[in-house]
Amino acid sequence: MPAYDNAAIATALDDFGDLLEIAGEDRYRFLSYHKAAHAVRAWDEDIMATALAGRLTEIPGIGTKIAAIIESLLKSGVFPGMDEVTSRVPASVIELMRIQGLGPKKAKVLFDELAIASIEDLEEAIAEGRLTGLPGFGVKTVENISEGIDRYRTLSARILLADALPLAEKLAEELRTLPGVVEADYAGSIRRMKETVGDIDVLVAAEDGPAVMAAVRELPIVTEVLLSGETKTSVMTTSGRQADVRVVSPECWGAALQYFTGSAEHNVHMREIAKSRGLKISEYGVFRVADDERVAGNTEEEVYAALGMPTMPPEVREDAGEIELALEGRVPDLVTTDDIRGDLHSHTTATDGRSTLEQNRARAAELGYEYLGCSDHAYDLRMVGGLDLADLEAQWAKIDELNALTDGGPVLLKSIELNIGDEGGVDYSEEVLARFDYCIASLHHGFSQSREQATRRLLVAMENPYVDIIGHPTGRLLGRRDPFDLDMEAVIAKAAETGTVLELNAHPERLDLNDVHLRMARKAGVRIAIDTDAHEAMQFGQLRWGVATARRGWISAAEVLNAQPLSSMLSALKRNRATR
Repeated sequence: MPAYDNAAIATALDDFGDLLEIAGEDRYRFLSYHKAAHAVRAWDEDIMATALAGRLTEIPGIGTKIAAIIESLLKSGVFPGMDEVTSRVPASVIELMRIQGLGPKKAKVLFDELAIASIEDLEEAIAEGRLTGLPGFGVKTVENISEGIDRYRTLSARILLADALPLAEKLAEELRTLPGVVEADYAGSIRRMKETVGDIDVLVAAEDGPAVMAAVRELPIVTEVLLSGETKTSVMTTSGRQADVRVVSPECWGAALQYFTGSAEHNVHMREIAKSRGLKISEYGVFRVADDERVAGNTEEEVYAALGMPTMPPEVREDAGEIELALEGRVPDLVTTDDIRGDLHSHTTATDGRSTLEQNRARAAELGYEYLGCSDHAYDLRMVGGLDLADLEAQWAKIDELNALTDGGPVLLKSIELNIGDEGGVDYSEEVLARFDYCIASLHHGFSQSREQATRRLLVAMENPYVDIIGHPTGRLLGRRDPFDLDMEAVIAKAAETGTVLELNAHPERLDLNDVHLRMARKAGVRIAIDTDAHEAMQFGQLRWGVATARRGWISAAEVLNAQPLSSMLSALKRNRATR
């Protein structure tokens, strides 16, 4: 029986929804598959375990019909109804929608009018000028699509951390159960928690390498063996991604794990330190140059100690100054998920969320949060039902009602996600803004604006005394949309000057700010808020990706706004600071 993880099932549901939309099916039908895909991605439990327990319909958005489809996929790898749809629209058309600027409507036009069913077909049509005259395909649009193809080819070679890590964890877990395996763990950029990764690297400690390799080839998660030897096997998995499994001797485990975790730059610097101490370091251990005696390598702790430094968290191993700090004994005390006391950015069914305020509150209570911010979209974003003053009054009354309960649930905070206009203004008057506990302001349009204009919008917004937090500052969507062209040095300097908090948006497609920007913000003394921007209650679980990125940026709990107790968090906002 094949073994699928949550990401693989979610992708299959999304792909089927896209095909239905291109085929012209009922809007409610294809949206139901996208809704189910969102829910599966956000589900905290392994989808196979949920299915075996007969609990698929407990996942929000999963009814009996889609539950049966998921069960069929898990049991046989077959998606019921797929053959009928692909007889009308080839599955390859889905790939067209991965190109920035090409949605389902344009993909449908390309297929219906020109029989374009793949990126190769599209490139050929562009080269021959056959898109000229098609409705919605002006000269500029075609230019953007051509650039989008190049960008897609570059980005599609990588996978989101949130999709890669569960697969790597599952693979390592299965390998640990094999006879003779002493230890197994993922390595490479996944262990360093990079926002996107290439292949999935898993390391195994065992004496009998050929036996482990034979077992790897038979794992349920494997669909194709690309190459296999006595110590390394490369396979394709049910997620459609390549995984490389390597076996090392147990006594080399620590050295190998350190070496294959990387980064390359970190390892080069480590070798330089070793050389200066009369040592040499490799995946086999640390050796004295004078007599080639092995002095360390059983554990990572041994490897780093041999070079006179404490073990550095994998997330910071990018040769960005961490080795110098370690040599001084000053490895950063990094934030963890346990440090987070609340989520300051969440949406409800009042705008474009898929969970009610009560459902969000219940989920936050399960997570043990002290507080939860309700930050639906503001009025100017009418496309998603931005709230007018009457809507706000109704929501505030509901928040007061829920806060009056004595069930031990989190305190709900009155917030909003404002829209930053072309001149840096936001949606409501200062009289209305003053009534919120805090305000988030975000860029939602103008991605083609110049660096000067986009930056100026943020700088002006931060001068507003009621804009407490800048949400997802660069606006990027990994693999799908480029960030705003911003002068981040100027943005961070203004945040430091005004006391504005910058958000690290934990949505796995955003992870915005990135690790470089976070180190810049940390150096400038700017506080960070790690939020999920949850649009359904289960997405609060995505906080782990934001925390992983914060750790890559050397962020400690003291530097995270929502790692503080409620009273301290509120008093730290610029609208409430005593020094203002």
